[in-house]
Amino acid sequence: MNAIILAAGTGTRLQPLTDTRPKAMLPIGDKPLLEHIVDALHSAGINQITLVVGHKRERIQSHFQNGSDWDVDIQYAVQDNPRGTGDALLTAEHEVSESCIVINGDRIVEPELIERLIQKHEATGDACLAVTEVEDPLQYGAVEIEAGQITAIKEKPEPHEVTSNLVNAGVYAFGPEIFAAIRQTDHYGELQLTDTLNQYLESHPVHAVHYDGMWLELSRPWDLLSVNSGILARDDSTVSASAHVDDDATLGDPVVVGDHSRIQPGARILRNTVIGENVTIGANAVITNSVILEDAVVGPGTVVSDSIIGAGSEIGPLNALEGGTSNIEVNGELHTDVRFGGLVGDGVTTGSNVTITPGTIVGNEATIESGSTLSERVPGDAHVFRG
Repeated sequence: MNAIILAAGTGTRLQPLTDTRPKAMLPIGDKPLLEHIVDALHSAGINQITLVVGHKRERIQSHFQNGSDWDVDIQYAVQDNPRGTGDALLTAEHEVSESCIVINGDRIVEPELIERLIQKHEATGDACLAVTEVEDPLQYGAVEIEAGQITAIKEKPEPHEVTSNLVNAGVYAFGPEIFAAIRQTDHYGELQLTDTLNQYLESHPVHAVHYDGMWLELSRPWDLLSVNSGILARDDSTVSASAHVDDDATLGDPVVVGDHSRIQPGARILRNTVIGENVTIGANAVITNSVILEDAVVGPGTVVSDSIIGAGSEIGPLNALEGGTSNIEVNGELHTDVRFGGLVGDGVTTGSNVTITPGTIVGNEATIESGSTLSERVPGDAHVFRG
Protein backbone atom coordinates (compact mmCIF):
# COMPACT_ATOMS: atom_id res chain seq x y z
CA MET A 1 0.00 0.00 0.00
CA ASN A 2 1.15 3.53 -0.79
CA ALA A 3 0.87 6.55 1.48
CA ILE A 4 0.17 10.20 0.71
CA ILE A 5 1.19 12.90 3.17
CA LEU A 6 -0.55 16.26 2.76
CA ALA A 7 2.14 18.85 3.58
CA ALA A 8 1.50 21.72 1.16
CA GLY A 9 -0.29 24.24 3.40
CA THR A 10 1.04 27.64 4.38
CA GLY A 11 0.42 27.21 8.13
CA THR A 12 -0.76 30.78 8.63
CA ARG A 13 -1.71 30.19 12.27
CA LEU A 14 1.95 29.44 13.01
CA GLN A 15 3.31 32.64 11.54
CA PRO A 16 5.92 34.06 11.70
CA LEU A 17 7.67 30.67 11.94
CA THR A 18 5.97 29.44 8.76
CA ASP A 19 6.93 32.54 6.78
CA THR A 20 10.32 30.91 6.26
CA ARG A 21 9.63 27.15 6.47
CA PRO A 22 6.80 24.64 6.00
CA LYS A 23 4.88 23.77 9.15
CA ALA A 24 5.87 20.14 8.65
CA MET A 25 9.56 21.04 9.05
CA LEU A 26 9.22 22.56 12.52
CA PRO A 27 11.26 20.64 15.11
CA ILE A 28 9.60 17.99 17.23
CA GLY A 29 12.15 16.42 19.56
CA ASP A 30 15.34 15.80 17.63
CA LYS A 31 13.85 15.87 14.10
CA PRO A 32 11.24 17.66 11.98
CA LEU A 33 7.55 16.88 12.42
CA LEU A 34 7.35 15.32 8.95
CA GLU A 35 10.11 12.86 9.76
CA HIS A 36 8.00 11.42 12.59
CA ILE A 37 5.23 10.74 10.07
CA VAL A 38 7.59 9.10 7.59
CA ASP A 39 9.01 6.92 10.37
CA ALA A 40 5.52 5.82 11.47
CA LEU A 41 4.55 4.88 7.91
CA HIS A 42 7.77 2.91 7.43
CA SER A 43 7.24 1.11 10.76
CA ALA A 44 3.74 0.16 9.57
CA GLY A 45 5.24 -1.52 6.50
CA ILE A 46 4.74 1.24 3.93
CA ASN A 47 7.73 2.07 1.75
CA GLN A 48 6.10 4.03 -1.11
CA ILE A 49 5.30 7.60 -0.04
CA THR A 50 4.08 10.60 -1.99
CA LEU A 51 4.63 13.97 -0.33
CA VAL A 52 2.24 16.69 -1.47
CA VAL A 53 4.27 19.86 -1.08
CA GLY A 54 3.78 23.52 -1.86
CA HIS A 55 4.73 26.34 0.53
CA LYS A 56 8.55 26.49 0.91
CA ARG A 57 8.69 23.00 -0.58
CA GLU A 58 12.46 23.14 -1.18
CA ARG A 59 12.98 22.74 2.59
CA ILE A 60 11.13 19.40 2.49
CA GLN A 61 12.63 18.15 -0.76
CA SER A 62 16.22 18.96 0.20
CA HIS A 63 15.77 17.18 3.55
CA PHE A 64 14.12 13.98 2.35
CA GLN A 65 15.29 13.82 -1.29
CA ASN A 66 14.32 10.35 -2.56
CA GLY A 67 13.75 8.91 0.92
CA SER A 68 16.62 6.42 0.83
CA ASP A 69 17.92 7.53 4.25
CA TRP A 70 14.59 6.33 5.70
CA ASP A 71 14.43 3.12 3.61
CA VAL A 72 11.42 4.43 1.70
CA ASP A 73 10.80 5.64 -1.84
CA ILE A 74 9.55 9.24 -1.80
CA GLN A 75 7.91 10.96 -4.76
CA TYR A 76 6.65 14.53 -4.78
CA ALA A 77 3.43 16.11 -6.00
CA VAL A 78 3.27 19.91 -6.03
CA GLN A 79 0.21 21.95 -5.05
CA ASP A 80 1.26 25.39 -6.25
CA ASN A 81 -1.59 27.25 -4.54
CA PRO A 82 -3.32 26.24 -1.28
CA ARG A 83 -6.76 25.20 -2.47
CA GLY A 84 -7.70 22.75 0.26
CA THR A 85 -6.91 19.19 1.31
CA GLY A 86 -9.14 17.63 -1.34
CA ASP A 87 -7.32 19.52 -4.08
CA ALA A 88 -3.99 18.55 -2.47
CA LEU A 89 -4.92 14.88 -2.62
CA LEU A 90 -5.88 15.20 -6.29
CA THR A 91 -2.38 16.40 -7.15
CA ALA A 92 -1.04 13.00 -6.03
CA GLU A 93 -3.46 10.93 -8.13
CA HIS A 94 -0.86 10.18 -10.81
CA GLU A 95 1.37 8.56 -8.17
CA VAL A 96 -1.29 6.15 -6.85
CA SER A 97 -2.84 3.25 -8.75
CA GLU A 98 -4.17 1.21 -5.84
CA SER A 99 -5.35 1.76 -2.29
CA CYS A 100 -3.52 4.28 -0.13
CA ILE A 101 -3.12 5.69 3.35
CA VAL A 102 -3.65 9.45 3.51
CA ILE A 103 -2.40 11.46 6.48
CA ASN A 104 -2.36 15.15 7.25
CA GLY A 105 1.18 16.50 7.47
CA ASP A 106 0.65 18.02 10.92
CA ARG A 107 -0.36 14.87 12.83
CA ILE A 108 1.88 12.46 14.71
CA VAL A 109 0.37 9.03 15.34
CA GLU A 110 1.67 5.61 16.25
CA PRO A 111 2.32 2.97 13.54
CA GLU A 112 -0.35 0.80 15.16
CA LEU A 113 -3.10 3.11 13.91
CA ILE A 114 -1.85 2.92 10.34
CA GLU A 115 -1.69 -0.87 10.56
CA ARG A 116 -5.28 -1.04 11.83
CA LEU A 117 -6.52 1.23 9.03
CA ILE A 118 -4.84 -1.00 6.46
CA GLN A 119 -6.37 -4.12 8.00
CA LYS A 120 -9.87 -2.62 8.11
CA HIS A 121 -9.65 -1.37 4.53
CA GLU A 122 -8.36 -4.70 3.23
CA ALA A 123 -11.05 -6.60 5.13
CA THR A 124 -13.94 -4.42 3.90
CA GLY A 125 -12.72 -2.84 0.67
CA ASP A 126 -14.27 0.41 1.92
CA ALA A 127 -12.95 3.82 2.92
CA CYS A 128 -11.83 4.08 6.55
CA LEU A 129 -11.31 7.09 8.80
CA ALA A 130 -9.49 7.20 12.13
CA VAL A 131 -11.38 8.85 14.97
CA THR A 132 -10.04 9.87 18.36
CA GLU A 133 -11.44 11.48 21.49
CA VAL A 134 -10.43 15.02 22.49
CA GLU A 135 -11.41 17.38 25.30
CA ASP A 136 -12.65 20.14 22.99
CA PRO A 137 -14.20 18.85 19.74
CA LEU A 138 -15.22 22.40 18.78
CA GLN A 139 -11.70 22.95 17.41
CA TYR A 140 -11.75 19.90 15.13
CA GLY A 141 -13.89 17.92 12.73
CA ALA A 142 -16.55 16.35 14.95
CA VAL A 143 -17.86 13.01 13.68
CA GLU A 144 -21.14 11.18 14.04
CA ILE A 145 -21.06 7.38 14.03
CA GLU A 146 -23.76 4.73 13.73
CA ALA A 147 -23.04 0.99 13.75
CA GLY A 148 -19.33 1.61 13.26
CA GLN A 149 -19.75 3.83 10.21
CA ILE A 150 -19.30 7.57 9.81
CA THR A 151 -22.58 9.36 9.13
CA ALA A 152 -21.39 13.00 9.22
CA ILE A 153 -18.30 15.17 9.70
CA LYS A 154 -18.75 18.73 10.91
CA GLU A 155 -15.74 21.04 10.81
CA LYS A 156 -15.46 23.29 13.89
CA PRO A 157 -19.06 22.68 14.93
CA GLU A 158 -21.23 24.88 17.09
CA PRO A 159 -21.70 23.57 20.65
CA HIS A 160 -25.27 22.43 19.93
CA GLU A 161 -24.02 20.34 16.98
CA VAL A 162 -21.68 18.19 19.08
CA THR A 163 -22.97 14.79 20.16
CA SER A 164 -19.65 13.31 21.38
CA ASN A 165 -15.97 14.13 21.84
CA LEU A 166 -14.93 12.00 18.86
CA VAL A 167 -13.18 13.85 16.04
CA ASN A 168 -11.59 13.15 12.69
CA ALA A 169 -7.97 12.18 13.44
CA GLY A 170 -6.77 13.16 9.96
CA VAL A 171 -5.65 9.66 8.90
CA TYR A 172 -7.53 7.69 6.21
CA ALA A 173 -7.46 4.56 4.07
CA PHE A 174 -8.93 4.95 0.57
CA GLY A 175 -9.35 3.01 -2.62
CA PRO A 176 -8.55 4.74 -5.93
CA GLU A 177 -12.20 5.75 -6.32
CA ILE A 178 -11.64 8.60 -3.87
CA PHE A 179 -10.14 10.69 -6.67
CA ALA A 180 -13.29 10.56 -8.79
CA ALA A 181 -15.30 11.45 -5.68
CA ILE A 182 -13.13 14.53 -5.09
CA ARG A 183 -13.63 15.73 -8.66
CA GLN A 184 -17.40 15.36 -8.26
CA THR A 185 -17.57 17.29 -4.99
CA ASP A 186 -19.73 20.40 -4.85
CA HIS A 187 -17.79 23.11 -3.06
CA TYR A 188 -17.32 26.83 -2.64
CA GLY A 189 -13.79 28.19 -2.42
CA GLU A 190 -11.27 25.65 -1.19
CA LEU A 191 -11.94 21.97 -1.85
CA GLN A 192 -11.62 20.16 1.47
CA LEU A 193 -11.36 16.40 1.81
CA THR A 194 -14.09 16.46 4.45
CA ASP A 195 -16.43 18.08 1.88
CA THR A 196 -15.86 15.05 -0.33
CA LEU A 197 -16.38 12.59 2.51
CA ASN A 198 -19.67 14.17 3.59
CA GLN A 199 -21.03 13.66 0.07
CA TYR A 200 -19.30 10.31 -0.43
CA LEU A 201 -20.71 8.69 2.72
CA GLU A 202 -24.27 9.35 1.57
CA SER A 203 -23.90 6.44 -0.86
CA HIS A 204 -20.74 4.63 0.30
CA PRO A 205 -19.73 3.14 3.66
CA VAL A 206 -16.95 4.91 5.53
CA HIS A 207 -15.77 2.86 8.51
CA ALA A 208 -14.65 4.45 11.76
CA VAL A 209 -11.41 3.13 13.26
CA HIS A 210 -11.29 4.17 16.91
CA TYR A 211 -7.88 5.18 18.22
CA ASP A 212 -6.80 6.14 21.74
CA GLY A 213 -3.02 6.16 21.28
CA MET A 214 -0.65 9.08 20.83
CA TRP A 215 -2.23 11.76 18.63
CA LEU A 216 -0.39 15.06 18.43
CA GLU A 217 -1.50 17.93 16.20
CA LEU A 218 0.45 21.07 15.36
CA SER A 219 -1.86 23.98 14.53
CA ARG A 220 -1.16 27.02 16.73
CA PRO A 221 2.12 28.38 18.12
CA TRP A 222 1.72 26.93 21.60
CA ASP A 223 1.03 23.51 20.08
CA LEU A 224 4.74 23.36 19.23
CA LEU A 225 5.40 23.19 22.98
CA SER A 226 2.71 20.61 23.79
CA VAL A 227 3.62 18.38 20.83
CA ASN A 228 7.28 18.46 21.83
CA SER A 229 6.29 17.68 25.41
CA GLY A 230 4.30 14.69 24.18
CA ILE A 231 7.22 13.34 22.18
CA LEU A 232 9.80 14.00 24.89
CA ALA A 233 7.64 12.22 27.47
CA ARG A 234 7.94 9.10 25.32
CA ASP A 235 11.67 9.36 24.54
CA ASP A 236 14.86 9.74 26.51
CA SER A 237 16.93 12.91 26.42
CA THR A 238 19.09 13.37 23.32
CA VAL A 239 22.34 15.32 23.54
CA SER A 240 24.40 15.43 20.35
CA ALA A 241 27.96 14.14 20.61
CA SER A 242 29.12 17.34 18.91
CA ALA A 243 27.37 19.60 21.45
CA HIS A 244 29.42 21.16 24.25
CA VAL A 245 27.77 21.25 27.66
CA ASP A 246 29.90 22.90 30.31
CA ASP A 247 30.54 20.86 33.43
CA ASP A 248 28.88 23.60 35.49
CA ALA A 249 25.71 23.59 33.38
CA THR A 250 22.58 21.62 34.28
CA LEU A 251 20.51 19.50 31.90
CA GLY A 252 17.09 18.37 33.07
CA ASP A 253 15.17 15.42 31.69
CA PRO A 254 13.86 15.10 29.08
CA VAL A 255 15.67 17.59 26.83
CA VAL A 256 17.19 17.69 23.35
CA VAL A 257 20.46 19.45 22.55
CA GLY A 258 21.34 19.59 18.85
CA ASP A 259 24.58 19.35 16.91
CA HIS A 260 27.34 21.87 17.68
CA SER A 261 25.30 23.70 20.32
CA ARG A 262 27.02 25.23 23.32
CA ILE A 263 25.64 25.35 26.85
CA GLN A 264 27.78 27.72 28.92
CA PRO A 265 28.64 27.62 32.65
CA GLY A 266 25.76 27.89 35.09
CA ALA A 267 23.10 27.58 32.40
CA ARG A 268 20.13 25.37 33.25
CA ILE A 269 18.22 23.56 30.50
CA LEU A 270 15.17 22.19 32.25
CA ARG A 271 12.34 19.80 31.34
CA ASN A 272 10.73 19.59 27.90
CA THR A 273 13.23 21.88 26.20
CA VAL A 274 14.47 21.42 22.64
CA ILE A 275 17.71 23.16 21.66
CA GLY A 276 18.36 23.10 17.91
CA GLU A 277 21.66 22.95 16.02
CA ASN A 278 24.42 25.51 16.57
CA VAL A 279 22.60 27.27 19.42
CA THR A 280 24.45 29.13 22.17
CA ILE A 281 22.90 29.34 25.65
CA GLY A 282 24.74 31.93 27.75
CA ALA A 283 26.07 31.59 31.26
CA ASN A 284 23.41 31.33 34.00
CA ALA A 285 20.51 31.41 31.51
CA VAL A 286 17.48 29.31 32.45
CA ILE A 287 15.38 27.60 29.75
CA THR A 288 12.22 25.67 30.66
CA ASN A 289 9.60 23.99 28.44
CA SER A 290 10.77 25.90 25.37
CA VAL A 291 11.96 25.41 21.79
CA ILE A 292 15.08 27.23 20.59
CA LEU A 293 15.59 26.89 16.83
CA GLU A 294 18.91 26.58 15.02
CA ASP A 295 21.64 29.23 15.13
CA ALA A 296 19.94 31.21 17.92
CA VAL A 297 21.82 32.85 20.80
CA VAL A 298 20.35 33.30 24.28
CA GLY A 299 22.33 35.79 26.37
CA PRO A 300 23.71 35.35 29.88
CA GLY A 301 21.19 35.44 32.69
CA THR A 302 18.17 35.35 30.40
CA VAL A 303 15.09 33.39 31.53
CA VAL A 304 12.95 31.64 28.89
CA SER A 305 9.81 29.74 29.94
CA ASP A 306 7.05 28.19 27.82
CA SER A 307 8.38 30.03 24.77
CA ILE A 308 9.72 29.64 21.22
CA ILE A 309 12.77 31.45 19.83
CA GLY A 310 13.25 31.40 16.07
CA ALA A 311 16.29 30.56 13.99
CA GLY A 312 19.19 33.00 14.02
CA SER A 313 17.70 35.21 16.72
CA GLU A 314 20.00 36.88 19.23
CA ILE A 315 18.38 37.35 22.63
CA GLY A 316 20.39 39.73 24.79
CA PRO A 317 21.48 39.35 28.40
CA LEU A 318 19.04 39.45 31.30
CA ASN A 319 15.95 39.20 29.09
CA ALA A 320 12.77 37.64 30.48
CA LEU A 321 10.32 35.51 28.48
CA GLU A 322 8.33 34.30 31.43
CA GLY A 323 5.57 31.75 31.20
CA GLY A 324 2.02 32.65 32.10
CA THR A 325 -1.51 32.69 30.74
CA SER A 326 -2.98 35.23 28.36
CA ASN A 327 -5.58 35.72 25.64
CA ILE A 328 -4.10 35.35 22.15
CA GLU A 329 -5.69 36.15 18.80
CA VAL A 330 -4.65 33.89 15.92
CA ASN A 331 -6.14 34.41 12.45
CA GLY A 332 -9.01 36.39 13.90
CA GLU A 333 -9.87 33.74 16.49
CA LEU A 334 -9.44 34.60 20.17
CA HIS A 335 -8.01 31.89 22.42
CA THR A 336 -8.46 32.56 26.12
CA ASP A 337 -6.35 31.56 29.11
CA VAL A 338 -3.57 30.07 26.98
CA ARG A 339 -0.41 29.18 28.86
CA PHE A 340 2.28 30.49 26.53
CA GLY A 341 5.30 32.62 27.27
CA GLY A 342 5.72 33.95 23.76
CA LEU A 343 7.06 33.47 20.26
CA VAL A 344 10.10 35.32 18.95
CA GLY A 345 10.43 34.90 15.18
CA ASP A 346 13.53 34.26 13.07
CA GLY A 347 16.39 36.76 12.96
CA VAL A 348 15.17 38.88 15.89
CA THR A 349 17.71 40.89 17.90
CA THR A 350 17.06 42.13 21.44
CA GLY A 351 19.18 44.28 23.72
CA SER A 352 19.59 43.75 27.46
CA ASN A 353 16.85 43.72 30.09
CA VAL A 354 14.04 43.20 27.57
CA THR A 355 10.78 41.79 28.95
CA ILE A 356 8.47 39.80 26.68
CA THR A 357 5.14 39.34 28.42
CA PRO A 358 3.05 36.13 28.13
CA GLY A 359 1.36 35.60 24.78
CA THR A 360 3.54 38.06 22.84
CA ILE A 361 4.39 37.21 19.22
CA VAL A 362 7.38 39.02 17.68
CA GLY A 363 7.71 39.02 13.89
CA ASN A 364 10.81 38.00 11.95
CA GLU A 365 13.82 40.33 11.77
CA ALA A 366 12.53 42.72 14.45
CA THR A 367 15.04 44.74 16.48
CA ILE A 368 14.26 45.43 20.15
CA GLU A 369 16.26 48.00 22.09
CA SER A 370 17.41 47.49 25.69
CA GLY A 371 14.89 48.00 28.48
CA SER A 372 11.82 47.50 26.27
CA THR A 373 8.72 45.65 27.39
CA LEU A 374 6.74 43.85 24.67
CA SER A 375 3.16 42.64 24.61
CA GLU A 376 0.64 41.29 22.09
CA ARG A 377 2.11 41.48 18.54
CA VAL A 378 5.25 43.13 17.21
CA PRO A 379 5.39 43.28 13.39
CA GLY A 380 8.26 41.81 11.42
CA ASP A 381 11.15 44.21 10.68
CA ALA A 382 9.94 46.54 13.45
CA HIS A 383 12.45 48.59 15.45
CA VAL A 384 11.22 48.94 19.03
CA PHE A 385 12.63 51.58 21.37
CA ARG A 386 12.04 51.95 25.07
CA GLY A 387 9.13 54.38 25.42
